[in-house]
Amino acid sequence: MITPALIRVLVPRHPTSDVTAEKAQRAADLFGITDPKSVAAWLANMTVEAGIQPKREDLFYTTAQRLRTVWPSRFDPQHGGRHDPNAYLRNPEKLANLVYAGRLGNGDVASGDGWAFRGWGHLQITGRANTLAVERAVDLPLTAQPELLEQIGVGLLGGAYYWVRMSAANRLATAGNIRETRRAVNGPAMLHADEMVALYHRALPYLT
Repeated sequence: MITPALIRVLVPRHPTSDVTAEKAQRAADLFGITDPKSVAAWLANMTVEAGIQPKREDLFYTTAQRLRTVWPSRFDPQHGGRHDPNAYLRNPEKLANLVYAGRLGNGDVASGDGWAFRGWGHLQITGRANTLAVERAVDLPLTAQPELLEQIGVGLLGGAYYWVRMSAANRLATAGNIRETRRAVNGPAMLHADEMVALYHRALPYLT
């Protein structure tokens, strides 16, 4: 069902379309992503999230205003922020360890969990707790070896697990509620929702 040609329809210059198609199909089969609508929406969401590649969130910011906008509770005094954003510009690791500290199963700033378990894979799964949930599902030592999170197969397994087990995305897509799958993946902001829906309609004919 998922072919290299379909991957290239969504990402024309995808660098590993053959391997990605094979491993995406394996992940979809393992977690029961079988409805063509769900497969198309899953691929479309992975395209807008990371170009259907196992990317890591880099958190490279260059302006204080952008940090205040994205992380108001940390950097905007009007929202309780007490940190100087200028101290975190162009320093992704320091920023990750601050903004993700004490959340999503992560330890404090000094633990390094924020950087180790920043967004990863094809759907940008974040946090030690979520990574541990995927670890248990796929039987790989992801929390002990975070470098595994950069592998194509692992990223796709994580994306499939999140789609079916950690969110309502699969159920929404199967019911035809495609736009809402963006909320299930990205949260209330639903960033790139229009682009995702357009990609869904591009992919679906290859699956039906």
